[in-house]
Amino acid sequence: MRFMLTMTWKQPPNSEVMALMPAERARVNELIEQGVQETDYLAADQSTAWVVWNCASQDEVQETLRTLPLHEFFDTGISPLADEG
Repeated sequence: MRFMLTMTWKQPPNSEVMALMPAERARVNELIEQGVQETDYLAADQSTAWVVWNCASQDEVQETLRTLPLHEFFDTGISPLADEG
C-alpha cells in the first residue's frame, strides 16, 4: 500500500539537525534501494517535504519513520493513497 507523508519542520533546523543530515540522507537512500520510498518533493522554502512510501500498513510506516535520524524534528502526517486504476 502506498502512503503520502507530509513532513513539516517543528522548528527551523539548527546545528544539531544539520549534524544529522548525512545520516538522514544515508537512511533515505537505503529506503529508496529497498523500494520503500518511491518519490519525494521539497517545498521551495524547504519547510515541508512530501514523500510517497510503499509499506504493508500504517503501523509499518510508523515503525519505519522511527528509523529516520531526523524523525523527532518533524511533524508528520500520513495519508493512505488510493490504488491506481
